[in-house]
Amino acid sequence: MTAAWEVPAGAHLGDYVLRPGAPDDDRLAVVDRSRGGRVEWTYGRLRAAVAGLAAWLRRSGVGDDDTVLVLTENSAEFVVAYHGVLAAGAVVLALDPRDTTERWRAAIDGTGAKALIAETALGPPEVPLPTVCVGALTSNGTPWDEAVATPPLPLSPPGGDRTAVLMSSSGTLGTPQLVAVSHRNLTANLGQIAHLHRVRGDDVVLSVPPLRHVYGMQMAMNPALRAGATLVIGATPFSAADFTRDVTEDGVSLAYLVPSVVTEIGAAGEPLPSLRLVVSGGAPLPSVDADRCAAVLGVPVVQGFGMTEAGCVSFSPDGVRVPPGSTGVLVPGTEVRFTGGADAESGELWLRGPQIARGAADADGWLRTGDLVSRDAHGFLRITGRAKALIKYKGHQVSPVELEEVVTSHPAVAEALVAGVPDLVAGEIPKAYVVLNEPVSLAEITAYVADRVSPHKRVRAIERVREIPRSSTGKRMRPPALRVLVTGGGRGLGRTFAEALAAAGLSVAVAGRHRDALVETVDGIRQAGGTATWVRLDVTDHDSVAGGVDQVVAELGGLDVLVNNAGVGGPIGPLWTVDEAEWVRAFEVGLFGAVRVTRAVLPSLTGRVVNVVSRAGAVGWPHASAYAATKAGLISVTASLAGELADSARVAVAFDPGLVDAGMTRSHLDRGRTGNRWEDDILAWTVKAQRSGRFTAAEDSAAALVSVVTGAADHAAGGCVRTEDVLPRPRLLPSAEPGEPDSIRPGRREVSS
Repeated sequence: MTAAWEVPAGAHLGDYVLRPGAPDDDRLAVVDRSRGGRVEWTYGRLRAAVAGLAAWLRRSGVGDDDTVLVLTENSAEFVVAYHGVLAAGAVVLALDPRDTTERWRAAIDGTGAKALIAETALGPPEVPLPTVCVGALTSNGTPWDEAVATPPLPLSPPGGDRTAVLMSSSGTLGTPQLVAVSHRNLTANLGQIAHLHRVRGDDVVLSVPPLRHVYGMQMAMNPALRAGATLVIGATPFSAADFTRDVTEDGVSLAYLVPSVVTEIGAAGEPLPSLRLVVSGGAPLPSVDADRCAAVLGVPVVQGFGMTEAGCVSFSPDGVRVPPGSTGVLVPGTEVRFTGGADAESGELWLRGPQIARGAADADGWLRTGDLVSRDAHGFLRITGRAKALIKYKGHQVSPVELEEVVTSHPAVAEALVAGVPDLVAGEIPKAYVVLNEPVSLAEITAYVADRVSPHKRVRAIERVREIPRSSTGKRMRPPALRVLVTGGGRGLGRTFAEALAAAGLSVAVAGRHRDALVETVDGIRQAGGTATWVRLDVTDHDSVAGGVDQVVAELGGLDVLVNNAGVGGPIGPLWTVDEAEWVRAFEVGLFGAVRVTRAVLPSLTGRVVNVVSRAGAVGWPHASAYAATKAGLISVTASLAGELADSARVAVAFDPGLVDAGMTRSHLDRGRTGNRWEDDILAWTVKAQRSGRFTAAEDSAAALVSVVTGAADHAAGGCVRTEDVLPRPRLLPSAEPGEPDSIRPGRREVSS
């Protein structure tokens, strides 16, 4: 007996979706807003264009099962091209408009394609293939309007198990591949979806995701056209303002969105009367974001679970209240098993059903998804992670998905991504990348998470980012490593900072005057597995600064953070007795040098200026007035610069690492008594501070600097933060053993402010 959802096994996808004469030719099929305007296509015009393009392809030598490449943005032309290729009996391979020319050419050369349909504004390569040009003509192209006006042919291509579409997939375990999806896979899945979620003929359907991928194709485009509904194709890129306009002007009732747009609507949307349902797909949607959007719009916000190799696997049934975070129930006709055994209801998910692409399944028809899933007593599924994406922290398995749910539940977090980063002790540690909607200390967020998860699941590193990057399918990706320039980075404080930044996974450029020290620092970072480069740069010389910054920007491809660390101690003694030239040099390096580098960097800088200062700049330092004055000036410059950067979403902050044992401080201890009263007074003060345990551990100062560089002090822009402001409990070094000042042991290499 045939189930209600089943589709005839031999059905052709194009015939199943674009049924002849249903709906009426005059009914509105597509509203194309992809290029900023608004273009309407009726069903009559759409069917005629599909038939004309199919005829042009056949007359150009395309036969059954040949591959035709489609390279267009989301648009009405894509819909026509997709169904025109199917109507010709050929196979659709839609290329990513964001890919490089080299990747397009590789697809052309590697698939034996017989024709190309391309939007010329994208800059497709000229190839010796029959080519239809959407837009300006290439030398061997046929105009789009001419191709779709070709007199139709009496075509009736077969469907069933023949390949309909080649789609790119990251694979169940991360290996990129082309997946051959048959007419049977796609038509069966449309029947399965309709059993749980039906598009009505009077619906106006807004689609934002790429139509070339399974979510946009099988949840929005094909169901809308089969139902005789109106498909509204949104602009690329798409915003909450676009959503409000499209829904209002076109009377949208169903919206198929991606998580980033849902999140944006939750923060800045408004109720829209025509809307009855919002669907999110392409990537997991945190339940807190779904709830915010639903509260703003006053309609349900649901999601499903799918993949290229299996189409839509589960979905939230119409009219059923779905548990928060659930992706709904399995579509009918789908068998499931979990890695835990025959009776398990959680673990890595395996699937079998008519929608599974044959080449992706094993000999028994089972597809390993690579996703960790649980199923409750009512059949609702919940994605808990990726088998390969689990973070291995000290032997424990930590789910990024679980942590993301907790992080995004903090009121100040608009969006978050959690990923594992290498750690010498733990193997991997969970790191959170967060987009904030209000100023807040990142330490507050990590503490918030720590209160809500087991100790081994705590976020161990956190970075503030402007946005979470997304692939063309809407899947979230790890933000690229921050690119950081550290001045005075070859020795002392700067070297320790550079090493810590690289160990945290950042790309570091080390600048200074002494080549050997720079090379030694960078070689050490690289040997430890970090990413670093060096540049000779004299902060007192304008041309040296300009050339060095240009070199760094070229090598790193840009610059996100500047750490102004270069400085000198200046003369020691009463102000009226010291060498004026030494006083001026202290300013040239420590204050004017920082200003020079900042001025050179700002045109290309995307993130933060971190100025390394000292408590001496706030309270003064008798007999070291030049040093104290440069730090005071730098604190003031930081405050002023922060105000000037406020409108650019960039940040300036001053950072006081504390009193640490290296650099200038270590030089005082190593030198011992000199017979100069003022130098010996400072030595005595330093020794007293060391013996009383007032030195801050170098690793804590470095860790705090890394936190500031990655956004922990953005909420304090313009101010001065100390190590103890950033780290919850920085360590103080134990008191030194008693001894004469000139015999203080050098100890381990640490840093000083």
